[in-house]
Amino acid sequence: MLTDTQLRNIKPQDKLYKVNDRDGLYVAVTPAGAILRSCWW
Repeated sequence: MLTDTQLRNIKPQDKLYKVNDRDGLYVAVTPAGAILRSCWW
């Protein structure tokens, strides 16, 4: 499970990347620093 603290500590990188949790939720982090959330069912 992604916690509030983990989400706040995510830093942007040169390319888009994803951070996954164990339940199918992931957040995509853009180079500009935007955090986009999504869920696979």
